[in-house]
Amino acid sequence: MKNIDKPIFKNKARVFLSGARTGIPISLGYFAVAFSLGIAAQNAGLTALQSTLASFLCNASAGEYSGFTSIAAQASYIEIAIITFIANARYLLMSCSLSQRMAPGSPLCHRLLTIYTITDEIFGVTLSRSGCILCCLSRLGNRHSSWHNCR
Repeated sequence: MKNIDKPIFKNKARVFLSGARTGIPISLGYFAVAFSLGIAAQNAGLTALQSTLASFLCNASAGEYSGFTSIAAQASYIEIAIITFIANARYLLMSCSLSQRMAPGSPLCHRLLTIYTITDEIFGVTLSRSGCILCCLSRLGNRHSSWHNCR
């Protein structure tokens, strides 16, 4: 192993540990949200598979709650789509903001993956750090815990 590689490895480990420390309280908060979403989905008459698929496709709990509530109220498909779009519209603004922080030359697929996986918590943590966002496909570690000084 070259001497030049050691600091890079140590820096990656430090970045990973920093991201893990930041993510622990966020992940603990998600347990309560996950249980309440499961209860809302069950009250709406969805199966475990349907609610799991909804959670996989919709990363925003507000959008899921609005969708489950609309389903429980027997709303039409267009009503569910409009309500869910309105509940998730803030992510359009967050994504536009974060796109300005992507590393220069980031491929479109990396930008789309980062934008798709944005949540309120990740947005807040990302804004609290300096540097550019590197997608997990371009570096090892958490997609939003890898920052570097790009300017």
